[in-house]
Amino acid sequence: MSEEHVLEYVDLRLPDIQALQGEETIFFISVSPIEVHGPHLPVGTDVFIAEELQRRYISEISLRHPELNFVRLPPLYAGADALPVKGSLSIPARCLERILFSYGKGLAEQGFKYLFVSDNHGGPRHQIAIEAAARGLWKRHKFYLINPFGLDYRLMVLQDSKFMEMTGIGPGKCGDDQDNHAGTNETSLMLACAPEKVSKDFTEVPPSIVPDKRGVAALVSGLSKIASLFGGGVISQELEHLANTLAWINDPIMKPYMGEPANASKEAGEAMFAARVKVGVELFERALASGGKEPVHIVPMLWFLRAIRYLPG
Repeated sequence: MSEEHVLEYVDLRLPDIQALQGEETIFFISVSPIEVHGPHLPVGTDVFIAEELQRRYISEISLRHPELNFVRLPPLYAGADALPVKGSLSIPARCLERILFSYGKGLAEQGFKYLFVSDNHGGPRHQIAIEAAARGLWKRHKFYLINPFGLDYRLMVLQDSKFMEMTGIGPGKCGDDQDNHAGTNETSLMLACAPEKVSKDFTEVPPSIVPDKRGVAALVSGLSKIASLFGGGVISQELEHLANTLAWINDPIMKPYMGEPANASKEAGEAMFAARVKVGVELFERALASGGKEPVHIVPMLWFLRAIRYLPG
């Protein structure tokens, strides 16, 4: 679908909105914080990637469903758990949850059923907040808020074999713990969608590796090992992910990126975009096929600790 056939919500007049059929109209929004992405990527990286994903989602869904209307909401430069360094701007997770719930409620009260979120931020409370909003909207309004990145990120971090096969990208380069932020994966995505925004000397940025676990990170890693002993394999992996994240962000000499940007390529970015679009469109198709009868819930990383979204900061 060409861009001129995608409606911009903020340009619509009331009669235009009233003319849209609820079950035949899909709303899209890009959601991610303003966040430092190393010395080589801009602070808007997550939204730039999310907006490119949005374009690709719309293109693919419109090919499958030319009968649908596509309406784009303005990008929401807001998110929880942005990298805690000067330059990043973050909001509380509950604030994000309430914003998205309110947007969804406002659309549901007009008779609409679908809000498709494009996202590229892996902050744990950020992901949990979006899914909490999605579940609240389904419970109260039978409204679909679909955030594919909550699933994408889980597949990346846990190195899901099917997802890895789809991308053709190996461990340490796929957005997992060793490549968690502004490393090979995100730099590749930016080279594929906005190469002019990538610093020309990105190949000279040295690698950043997960530091030794101390303090709280060591404690969480210990809990991960205990969970593993009692058969909690996935929970153990998720706790180890949290431990790696805490070790990185609490490191006194932390680099504001994790991974090896120098290994990035446009080709790897295109492969990751293609895999993520496939995952996202499959989720949408599930919602469409259900016709409002069944929810389409995902389980983001650390969902079993979802109460952490109530913590300040």
